[in-house]
Amino acid sequence: MRLFVLVLSGMAACSTKEPPTEGRAASPATATKAPRCVDDTNKRMSVGKLSGCLLAAEWTAGNLTCKRDHMLDVYPDGALKRCSLLSPTDLGGFRCVETTELYEDGKFKRCKLAAAKTVNDIYVRAGDWVTVYKSGAIKRVEFSSGAGKLKGLLCKGLFNFLHENGHLKKCEIAEATKIDGQDVTAGTLACFDDRGKRVSDCKLLTWEMLD
Repeated sequence: MRLFVLVLSGMAACSTKEPPTEGRAASPATATKAPRCVDDTNKRMSVGKLSGCLLAAEWTAGNLTCKRDHMLDVYPDGALKRCSLLSPTDLGGFRCVETTELYEDGKFKRCKLAAAKTVNDIYVRAGDWVTVYKSGAIKRVEFSSGAGKLKGLLCKGLFNFLHENGHLKKCEIAEATKIDGQDVTAGTLACFDDRGKRVSDCKLLTWEMLD
């Protein structure tokens, strides 16, 4: 009987074991101590709270460590918004390096890739930048190491976006091609609705809108 109870206890312990948290940002990515900032013009305050600064020392928030001598941005509650990672880190299914950004709830938002990755037939290389929706679906791909394929089109540059349902939203065409039977020249910004149909309203986004 005693052996039976021990076996049941062991099974219960296994069933309640928490999943590993390695490679995931805390939610939100908060720190146990305030960052040490260089007291210069890079230091920004908002309503009496720190919003950004140049780090005078490494700073850890959740499982992320930010480099010294690089810019840090935080949300009003002190949670990490953006910083340059000390070392490659797994976030949102991607291997991230250098500048990385999180949403307010601590979910991964944007980073430069340290390793190539394929997500739902979208291939991004090491050195390219990826932004995701809060759902984890890819929102934007910045091809920094040459053109790449998105939904059958060869795209280039920074202004390549997808709808949350996976359909291509905007592509900077890298080479002459045909879309819906029409000739499209290289450099054209081609835009599509969330059903995959091409639309004519395709204004170049400003840097302020690139989120």
